[in-house]
Amino acid sequence: MGAPSWRVTVRSPLRNVSLIWPGPSSISALAATQPEPPYGKEIYMELDHARIRVEDLKSKPDFPFAPLEGVGPNLAGWGVIETCLLLPESVAVMVGPSACLRHSAFMAHARGFTERFHMLCLSELDMSMGNHLGKLEKGVADIIARRDEKVVFLIVGCPDYILGTDFTGVINRLEQSTGRKIILGAMAPITIGLKESPFTSAYTSFFDFLKDEERVVDDGVVNLLGTFMPLSDQGELYRVLGDAGMDEVIQIPLCPDLKAFSRMARGRASVVMHPLANGLSGKMESEMGIPTCFAPTSYGFAAIREQYARIAEAVGRSLDIDRYEQDARQAAEPMFEELRGKSVAVGCSINGSPFELALALLENGVDVDTLFARGTIKPYEWDLVARLREIRPEIMVYNASHPALCGQIEPFDHVEVAYGVDAGIYCANAANVPLSRYQEQKYGFEATLWMLEQTREALANPVSNHDWIYGHDFLI
Repeated sequence: MGAPSWRVTVRSPLRNVSLIWPGPSSISALAATQPEPPYGKEIYMELDHARIRVEDLKSKPDFPFAPLEGVGPNLAGWGVIETCLLLPESVAVMVGPSACLRHSAFMAHARGFTERFHMLCLSELDMSMGNHLGKLEKGVADIIARRDEKVVFLIVGCPDYILGTDFTGVINRLEQSTGRKIILGAMAPITIGLKESPFTSAYTSFFDFLKDEERVVDDGVVNLLGTFMPLSDQGELYRVLGDAGMDEVIQIPLCPDLKAFSRMARGRASVVMHPLANGLSGKMESEMGIPTCFAPTSYGFAAIREQYARIAEAVGRSLDIDRYEQDARQAAEPMFEELRGKSVAVGCSINGSPFELALALLENGVDVDTLFARGTIKPYEWDLVARLREIRPEIMVYNASHPALCGQIEPFDHVEVAYGVDAGIYCANAANVPLSRYQEQKYGFEATLWMLEQTREALANPVSNHDWIYGHDFLI
């Protein structure tokens, strides 16, 4: 018989975890077979709580559970304020305690939204007693009196979310007295992981300004949803659609006013590039009859062909992409060669899916051994995870928001290239390639070339994202 062992079950309100612990006679033998991690046993054991091999990642419950989820560097995506203010002729008013407001104030300044962003500081005592509603109503009315915007996003924080504050009366009175549309939203980290995030709710609310428009189809119009920064001028997608007879691509960030935005009602189809827009596109399809397709930004050549096939089906036209792929493959090969042999990590703050980018790199001979993700792995990404299990099952996937990762950089000292701000925080020695949603946006085969050009630039002039952020005291 083998050495005895025990099963220990740790119970919590959220999860039961069973551990197999070897018997005393086998502990020393087990330890002797384990390689000594270069960064210490304590760190190694802590990291085990935050990571999983991709071969074992088969469903949502498998992903490392974070008992206290941090607002980590992976959240370098769209904020609630930024999402709301994509809608033209809108202004945002955020209310709450100063500690809740300051982060959004920094982000609004960084994104150039300060002209359309207002904050109303309230005391915790007033909020707890419900005495803040009168101040809020008066403050919002005063702001509206000085503004020309037709839409006001009223953004509340965690305190009101927890207290369940009812804003119905305030909103109704403000709409009646000002003639403006008031939309309630939340900037509440406590809502992380909800089925519909505050970001999705804000973006979906844009439908209120389309639903009453007359549906007159214009065969030359295509809606592009889910872009924060618009696609670059003369981009590949514009040319591909233009060659097929569709010469007007409507993107929300480029709409100067609600009248221009309303032209989306004429679109022959909507193309969704980020899951954030699925709610809006779903309403446009079910209630207005506008066909939609989900075709997110991708970097692998085969994946890009798949996205173009979905777009072609949605718009009902054949799309000529062969020459774009041929040129991109030829230009990409020498840049892929520069990457081969280097250790690579991919984070979840990139524009696109970290799993798809990892596949694209692996399929071109690049060594990817580390991925950073969040607990809310998107539904479409599970097929990508399954393909990764077949190609490179030993890849380690980390929960970028797990507290066990806080301050840990030694385990990632071997990484030479890190994609994404979050990966760049942990991989301090790596050349960081942000691939951010706030940079110039590319789509199609040109996105692959852009990614490789950004990589070449980072390798030629390496910047440690970790050192840069901590050196400038940008962490709050």
